[in-house]
Amino acid sequence: MKNIAIMYLFLFAIGCSRGITMHHPEKLKQELKDAEQSFSNASAQKGFYHAMLDVAADEIALFNDGDTILHNIDFIKKNIAKYPNGTKAPFKITWEAKKIDVAASGDLGYTYGWFILTRKDSLGNEKITKGLYSSVWKKINGTWRLVMD
Repeated sequence: MKNIAIMYLFLFAIGCSRGITMHHPEKLKQELKDAEQSFSNASAQKGFYHAMLDVAADEIALFNDGDTILHNIDFIKKNIAKYPNGTKAPFKITWEAKKIDVAASGDLGYTYGWFILTRKDSLGNEKITKGLYSSVWKKINGTWRLVMD
């Protein structure tokens, strides 16, 4: 009888601990969707690199024109230095996630969707480019951080 009581106590403790560490996939997907949308909104408001600096992990990997991998946040800081005193890059880029998924562990996720890049050519005409993007995010100290773009 004493062993049965201990077994029930043990099973109860396991159930409680699992309840604490359980991840709620839909809640995590919404958090990641909100992080992605906030990043896009900030990009439109203050410029892409300034916005990226707010969300990037220190060890971010960026793909440059599909042929170069640029590692870490120093690249972003270097690009921000080109636009001092709050000036923006000569383009505006916004996007919207169409697919969001989060790993069962709750600390890794990805998004993809469509972006719109707007810039002016040498004659001042507005040029719009549309395309697909994908991003990988990692939850670091409770906050979604961009680790690959």
